[in-house]
Amino acid sequence: GTLRANESVDITAKVADRVAVIHFKEGQQVRKGDVLVELDNTEARADLAAAEAAASDSRSQYKRSQELFQTKALSEAQLDQLQAALLANEARVAAAQSRLSDRIITAPFSGRVGLRNVSLGGLVNPGAVITTLDDHSIVKLDFAVPEVFLATLRPGLTIAALSGAYPGESFDGRVASIDTRVGPPTR
Repeated sequence: GTLRANESVDITAKVADRVAVIHFKEGQQVRKGDVLVELDNTEARADLAAAEAAASDSRSQYKRSQELFQTKALSEAQLDQLQAALLANEARVAAAQSRLSDRIITAPFSGRVGLRNVSLGGLVNPGAVITTLDDHSIVKLDFAVPEVFLATLRPGLTIAALSGAYPGESFDGRVASIDTRVGPPTR
């Protein structure tokens, strides 16, 4: 059969930018949420600050306009326009926060990182593999079984696996699932 990690992923970036900080060493064990790489976020932080300033200004104008509306010094249409501007500026803040968070690459689950494919100052493009992450706390063994044994297989059935890498050692496990399809070439 084929042995594979419980979870396995290529760590990539969503955005193109320069690598500012690398927080991991090759082969290091990491936990879910650990920061692996930070991309340059100077422009994203400036965009966020500008969006927050515009939202703050809109918030102040909207609060003042509510008081003016109560005294009939402001029409309902004008109040609605100020509220719409506030909502738009708050949405810009959320978008800027999202762009900033795209520059911090974290581990999606606990595991061991592989080899590093980036260097400080290097440009990372979306989809380019920065490193790999594998969770070997549980391993999965995929193997084919002849169709004649299908009736005896069931989830929970205990199995023993042997490996040429570890002669004489047996690894115990259980059947977790059975594929719903039979392989036509091998049955």
